[in-house]
Amino acid sequence: MKTALLDTYICPINKTTLTLRSDSNGKQDEVKEGALVTASNVSYVLKDGIPHFIAPGQLTGGEIETKQQYEEYYTEEFYDNIMAWLFESFYEDEEKVRESMLDVLDLKPGSRVLEVGSGTGCDSFRIARRLGKNGELFLQDLSGAMVSITRNRLQSNYEKLGLSCKLNYFVSSARHLPFPDNYFDAVFHFGGFNNFEDPKGSLAEFTRIVKEGGKVVVGDESVPPWLEGTQFGEIVCNNNPLFRYKAPLEHLPEGAREVAVRWVLGNCFYLIDFKKGIGAPPLNIDLPHKGRRGGTMRTRYFGNLEGVTLETKKLAQQAADKKGVSLHEWLDGLVRDAAGKDLAK
Repeated sequence: MKTALLDTYICPINKTTLTLRSDSNGKQDEVKEGALVTASNVSYVLKDGIPHFIAPGQLTGGEIETKQQYEEYYTEEFYDNIMAWLFESFYEDEEKVRESMLDVLDLKPGSRVLEVGSGTGCDSFRIARRLGKNGELFLQDLSGAMVSITRNRLQSNYEKLGLSCKLNYFVSSARHLPFPDNYFDAVFHFGGFNNFEDPKGSLAEFTRIVKEGGKVVVGDESVPPWLEGTQFGEIVCNNNPLFRYKAPLEHLPEGAREVAVRWVLGNCFYLIDFKKGIGAPPLNIDLPHKGRRGGTMRTRYFGNLEGVTLETKKLAQQAADKKGVSLHEWLDGLVRDAAGKDLAK
């Protein structure tokens, strides 16, 4: 790990600064072994230059199971064979599909990007070569074995792959990322979201670390609604039940802007992208309505009173029309005057 990253990495749980503990003597640009420690003595191991931001007891049961699966069963060759079979089964060109997904990120030379769930680096090098010499790519996975595979692939073929950006690698949960707010220009994840135990929290974390206006892109298996129940859809889902998952639109953060969802790779993987905004979209709830009813969105939402009979409502509208005001103005004035008189008694 580059020692300069001590100015970047923070505790993924309480978001406090970290101190390096290492047996290395003197100042070094990189450290291979040691630990990153919080002021409260929470320690994250640094192993072979890769920080592991997972504290004891932090992972859920599902995360532990997924981590073990990838580290014990998913060898590099096995994982790559699965990917090759997947694209071939849908008669898709892997290069074309992966590049088109990355186009959605709107990357520019010099961008700072995080890839969550790098796997064996199938998308990683494609992202990296878009960033240029002034760009920076952080590569994360829950599995240390997957991170090591990605690092070995990219570093051993750095020039051959046409890379020039800074590359950083770390292990963590997607729910807790070791970065300050508004740090990245974009976050990308494809191919594991359906297994996330806290999809809403993970998307909130992705959004937290992206700058306002930056992009978040997430995708995974999902037979689209128009293919559900068809023979095609049932064959696909029978082969892999993960394809029954729905695109997690209900878990997007309130600040998501310009949201787009599309289905890619055989029409069986959703790809959601959005820009980060702050809070709910802007809304002028005090803009008066034009017409007989009148009022504003504020008065209609916050000013609701007990209902009246249909006959009374009709008479009130007639009275407002006769006075030449909206129903809101007539009622508001009437109720205000009556309330003032009763309160003065």
